[in-house]
Amino acid sequence: MVDAFFYGTLCHPPLLAEVLGRRVDLIPAVLPGHAVRQALGPAGPLPFAVLMSAEAGSGAAGAVVRGLDAQDLARIAYYEAGYTAQTVAVQVADAPAMARAWLAEPGRWQPGAPWSLADWQGRWAAVATEAVRDYMAGMGQIAPDQALARYPMLLVRAASRLRARDVRPATLRRAASPLDVAVQDRRLAYARFFAVEDYRLTHRSFDGGQSPVLDRAAFVSCDAVVVLPYDPVTDRVLVVEQFRTGAFARGDLNPWLIEPVAGRIDADETPEAAARREAAEEAGLTLGRLIAGPGYYPSPGAKTEYIYSFVALADLPDTAARLGGMACEGEDIRAHVIAFDRLMALVETGEVNNATLLVLALWLARLRPDLRRA
Repeated sequence: MVDAFFYGTLCHPPLLAEVLGRRVDLIPAVLPGHAVRQALGPAGPLPFAVLMSAEAGSGAAGAVVRGLDAQDLARIAYYEAGYTAQTVAVQVADAPAMARAWLAEPGRWQPGAPWSLADWQGRWAAVATEAVRDYMAGMGQIAPDQALARYPMLLVRAASRLRARDVRPATLRRAASPLDVAVQDRRLAYARFFAVEDYRLTHRSFDGGQSPVLDRAAFVSCDAVVVLPYDPVTDRVLVVEQFRTGAFARGDLNPWLIEPVAGRIDADETPEAAARREAAEEAGLTLGRLIAGPGYYPSPGAKTEYIYSFVALADLPDTAARLGGMACEGEDIRAHVIAFDRLMALVETGEVNNATLLVLALWLARLRPDLRRA
């Protein structure tokens, strides 16, 4: 049996319980002569990694867990990909003790500002605890370095799952209960930027019985936002054009599509914040009032993606038609400012042929008279 010292995210009891598969007692402890720092990646602080830094001072606060067995240590080592285990001398209730701690591999990340468990809990605890279930489910299927590379995407997926728990009406469809679906097996068939999960499951049938065991696959992507900027003074909209791999892979002779501004909702932002960020990144626009449109699954038979849609009031001068996108993400985007009637003509001819812009064009047609009067 081994005692372990934790100083970062594993000091959050619900997350540690997910990693170990059981609850344990955390005993406050301090590692003298050290401090806990944010880990910096290429884009800034990482929400999932912290560093231990040798520094003078009162010491790094953390917690000790007593009596971990080999299985516990293997699970912790998988979660702590990018870290190596070392034995350290800590203070537990003013008494010295030896414990195993996981310290970041030299050079993997750079140290940032002091890290606070309370600050991290306020911003990340719910999402990280949800994400770690998926992360640990990959143990034995996905190599630790690959799992670590996927972790930012797992945070985004976890945020999507938490939003999916919002209660939606069930006046016509059945009122579901947690016992209606029984998962017999879940396997990760593919895991990179997106993932494919294979399920064997049964679900409640409409005759009151239970379905046979079904083999089903889900293409796992995250919640996304789409926004159609509209200038009610000039009666113009801004749409963007870009190459789309899905259309190309289907065999479409023209895989450049006309779409609304769109993008993934990051793990630490709301759909509204994502809409404003994407408008700035893709088209250099500062949006005014956001008007929520329909939220929907574009292809629920096999995809987890859920779309939040908005019409946004904006000033759209001729100069808004420009090139944009994030070069670091491989985006090559051209913005068009066109009259609303031209947009509807493109819908009629089929030149607009993606669901997100079709939905928003029809939604704006419904709102447009009131917006123009206002």
